[in-house]
Amino acid sequence: MIQVHVFRQGQELTDVPVADLSEVRQEPGTLVWADVVSATPEELADMGREFDIHPVALEDCQPHSKQRPKVEEYPGHVLLVAYAAKHGRHGRVELHELDLVAGQNFLVSFHAGRPIDAESVARRIKAHPELAREGAGFLLYVILDELVDTFFPALDTIGGRVEDLEEAVFAGSSDVQTQIFTLRKDLIALRRVAGPMRDAMVLLLRRDLGLFSREAQRYLQDIYDHLIRVVESVEDYQDLAAGALEANLTVASNRVNTVARNLAGYAAIFAVVTMISGIYGMNFEHMPELGWRFGYALALGLMAVGAGGLWLYFKRKDWL
Repeated sequence: MIQVHVFRQGQELTDVPVADLSEVRQEPGTLVWADVVSATPEELADMGREFDIHPVALEDCQPHSKQRPKVEEYPGHVLLVAYAAKHGRHGRVELHELDLVAGQNFLVSFHAGRPIDAESVARRIKAHPELAREGAGFLLYVILDELVDTFFPALDTIGGRVEDLEEAVFAGSSDVQTQIFTLRKDLIALRRVAGPMRDAMVLLLRRDLGLFSREAQRYLQDIYDHLIRVVESVEDYQDLAAGALEANLTVASNRVNTVARNLAGYAAIFAVVTMISGIYGMNFEHMPELGWRFGYALALGLMAVGAGGLWLYFKRKDWL
């Protein structure tokens, strides 16, 4: 499906056929945005013909291509691959690819879902007609701004998951380790797209493409700043997740040590009882206590005193 937005003098033109886009974008003061959802081979061919998109760039814009975030320069246009982060089931993070082909006064976006709200982008463009005259640079900024802003709610959700993990670690929850590894998997997925997106913006800003005005580049610099915040937040949460894993291992180790210490203490107590019973179980003929009326009571008393004394000693040493 192709949705066409044509802006001229701050107004949006409607009902512009796809076949006329190559002529419309030649008109002075016109900004063309074509939003392509789940492009078919025929729609890709139409976009390539109307906007003179390089075949290699079109190949990267195929649905479900799973491209790494990047920026590539072609004659008259540039390809930028970026991602949006959305909430999935059970608080998991889902990533949605968005491929952008931007020229001097046009932009074509390819995606398979809804990584951005097209109507929100159109409203922002119409609200700033003076900036829309700067060409596709401001339109690219608005789309990337909508895209990068999706990362912050996802990071807030991850922050909540980190706090829950910290509480679960010290509460001794049984599935803490599974939660930690699930969280680290989401953070790795975010880092794999946020880092390259930041690097792609560096290349986009440093290259003298001649496609975007100086004013538009100032706005694109703001996207780079936001991506730095995203990358730093991901790295901070990765450190916290690693710390939670280490804390969980430490708590588990302490729990094992406590159990081993308790078992050792009780083993020492029963060793005294076993020793006394072993001595009086040897049945030698000339053991004085064997013929004594209170010998049995003495043996039991020694066992009780020995066991009780060790129990009190270990209790004071916080072993039991």
